[in-house]
Amino acid sequence: MNPNQIPEVAERLKRLLKSKRNVIVFHINLSDKEYPHVKCSICGATKTNELFVKLTNGKVTYVEAFKSGLACPAMADRIFGMDVQDANDAFARAEQMWAKHKTELMQK
Repeated sequence: MNPNQIPEVAERLKRLLKSKRNVIVFHINLSDKEYPHVKCSICGATKTNELFVKLTNGKVTYVEAFKSGLACPAMADRIFGMDVQDANDAFARAEQMWAKHKTELMQK
């Protein structure tokens, strides 16, 4: 993802969460096993069929969004849990983000 897009993506997620509409929170502030101060959140945007992955240590935050690989069921119908493919894709993206930003995220 282009670094110039990161604030825009973070702002979109912030607006979705604040509105509490058109968003499904699948995971919020999951702690990393090795670095418990690093938290991971995963949300789905129902209107755009996107997944948002957020990594933060409280001081720095990185957010990326990408289209879900699933067209069915619709994101709005996934209120009881994340589909396995979405989970695999979201956690793979979190791993990529960790690899890219771990130096900053490891710091308390």
